Amino acid sequence: MNMLTLLADENMPLIDELFGDFCWIERKAGRDITKKDLEDVDILLVRSVTQVNQELLEGTPVKFIGTATIGTDHIDIDYLEKNDIAFADAAGCNAQAVAEYVLAAIAYWAYTNKIDVKSSTVGIIGAGNVGTCLTKMLDILGINYLLNDPLLEAAGDPRKFVSLDRVNHCHIVTCHVPLTMEGEHSTYHLIDEKFFQFLPKASLLINSSRGAVVDNQAALRALRKRLDLDLVLDVWEGEPELSSELLKKCLLGTPHIAGYSLEGKIRGSHFLYQKLRQWLGKEALITLSSKLPHIDSWHRPKRMIDLHNSIKSHYDIEEDSDSLKALADMELSQIVKEFDLLRKNYKNRLEYYRENTH
Repeated sequence: MNMLTLLADENMPLIDELFGDFCWIERKAGRDITKKDLEDVDILLVRSVTQVNQELLEGTPVKFIGTATIGTDHIDIDYLEKNDIAFADAAGCNAQAVAEYVLAAIAYWAYTNKIDVKSSTVGIIGAGNVGTCLTKMLDILGINYLLNDPLLEAAGDPRKFVSLDRVNHCHIVTCHVPLTMEGEHSTYHLIDEKFFQFLPKASLLINSSRGAVVDNQAALRALRKRLDLDLVLDVWEGEPELSSELLKKCLLGTPHIAGYSLEGKIRGSHFLYQKLRQWLGKEALITLSSKLPHIDSWHRPKRMIDLHNSIKSHYDIEEDSDSLKALADMELSQIVKEFDLLRKNYKNRLEYYRENTH
């Protein structure tokens, strides 16, 4: 096989091990990739911080784009299709990690507020890969939930779905939708002023999908008025810029790392490896299982009062929040810089539940 030139986001793992036998490898910070970097590049592998569009690609020899993410709102797919550039995403690669992040947030909230989480209902907006992983973990724990996903419902998904208005009355709401700007079911500012007004007392809203799914200004106004409302944000409208006041008022605030488990990153790289090999008409010789780390099985607690501590022994979500909140009094330019550094230097976080270990 002729050697191809591949440029990858420097935060993607196993690039040399997976692609080194048939590609020349170059690396760069994803937010800093420019057209000039692509002058001799055949394959571009990115994460969500790289905007892949005509401005970046026009006049370059890039033939294959891969994103190691679930969402694709940073990719101009229409431009790729019109210019015969192959595209692959890694949908589902970090779904388990995000579901575990959400469960850790719920457990922390319940522990902090002395709430029996089994008496609450979790409203899940978006029943795709992440939402489905979360339902499995809630089923294991015996925690009730409602699902809202009008697109899957219209497509004939046999699960029971409810309206957004029903979810709006849950004491725990968590968002797992892509960011879409148009159409009947646009998700831009899906969580708006009205949604915050109708959330019940002593409720929790979590967003680990895309920042603009939640109207951040409406969120800030709601938190100013309602001391009974708790917010957990992993994604921020306009990130890496963010509102210091909103960050301070959040119960937990993290720098877009909900899906940043080591396994999630490995799956993302391996998904793209498989799809690139398929595009080249070659067999994928390296298996995913050979690259995933071993994990100690997580056993659900016998009492819900122990849920927070049982999760914390595997993943301390408060530690991640403290790291971001430490930036809140900095100048905005410094927050932007440090936000990306927190992501770049993020620890190797292991998932605590893997379905095939139980």
